Amino acid sequence: MSEFQPIQDGLTQPVLNQTRASAQHRLGGYVLDLTLFMCSLITLGLAYLIWNLVIWGQGQTPAKQILKMRVYSLTTSKPATWGHMAIRQFLIPMTYSLTLIPFFFMALSIAADGSDFSTNGMIGLGEIAYFALLLLDALWIFNGDKRQRLTDAWAKTYVVNEA
Repeated sequence: MSEFQPIQDGLTQPVLNQTRASAQHRLGGYVLDLTLFMCSLITLGLAYLIWNLVIWGQGQTPAKQILKMRVYSLTTSKPATWGHMAIRQFLIPMTYSLTLIPFFFMALSIAADGSDFSTNGMIGLGEIAYFALLLLDALWIFNGDKRQRLTDAWAKTYVVNEA
């Protein structure tokens, strides 16, 4: 029997005499695909984290390593140490999230009062303030000749192009 059978007007249609996969089998395949996808994201995330942690000791981040840049300490004029990079790359940016706390407490008080104002709106305002601070930090490099982000100023570091 051929793989295709003619139907009206000379068109062909595939012969479907194979056993179709059950709904449970198809659902299992979908769940497995989703699980493997999530595992790959986790694996890539862990690989990126490990890459960061390894090269912080050289005063670099993955992007700085690719672009041949290095972070130097203002006080020693040497490449930043691992601890210095951990403060610069993790601790200082984590303090930015403190801008969310007042908005969270305002949302809690609004929820407790039972007012019509949206608690989600207050949390949204906090997120806007947080991202505004991140944007200010990123754009701070255009302020003056030092070309430092706010994070660099607080960590007492500067970035050198070694290319």
